[in-house]
Amino acid sequence: MTVKSRREEYAEVTRTAIIDAAIALFATEGYLGANIDAIAVRARVTKGAVYHHFADKSALFEAAYIAVEDRLVSTILEKVEGLDDPRHALLTGMDAFLEECCTPGFARIALEEAPVALGWKRWKQTEEKYFLGLIQMALQAMSSLGQISPVLEIPLTARMLLAALDEAGLAVALSQDTHAERRKAHAVLTTLVTGLAPLA
Repeated sequence: MTVKSRREEYAEVTRTAIIDAAIALFATEGYLGANIDAIAVRARVTKGAVYHHFADKSALFEAAYIAVEDRLVSTILEKVEGLDDPRHALLTGMDAFLEECCTPGFARIALEEAPVALGWKRWKQTEEKYFLGLIQMALQAMSSLGQISPVLEIPLTARMLLAALDEAGLAVALSQDTHAERRKAHAVLTTLVTGLAPLA
């Protein structure tokens, strides 16, 4: 096991503090509204320390975005742990995503700001890195149990479900009643996933 030096530990703590401060400000002020000076003050570090870890605001935003996605994936994996039915696990994971979309901070960073701040292509690549594989694994497990029609191609089906999930999440985030919209969105996603079953 590699033991980190005090300098490495301090650098890691500092980087985490900067990212946490960035998440808080990007969530409330947006990408354009937040600035490095305010982030440094909130993180209790110098502006130079921020630039030591991140080349510019765009790089810091990407790190903040990845951090919120990491936390969401951890939450999803915790909620689906021990579930034997892959269809149930898929729907549980989707609902965990929708639940997170009810949180203003996540919704603003991941759904509203990220496509603009990172550019659509970079945002899509990052999102697919986190969620497309999870959906594909669930579909593969469903296929092995005969829960999916054999005529459906899993990679394409996974991409279409991810697109539907994105739209559902945005609808939840922009709704006046996020929790009511979440229930409606979950019902639609349940219908879509159930409809993947082979015809009787």
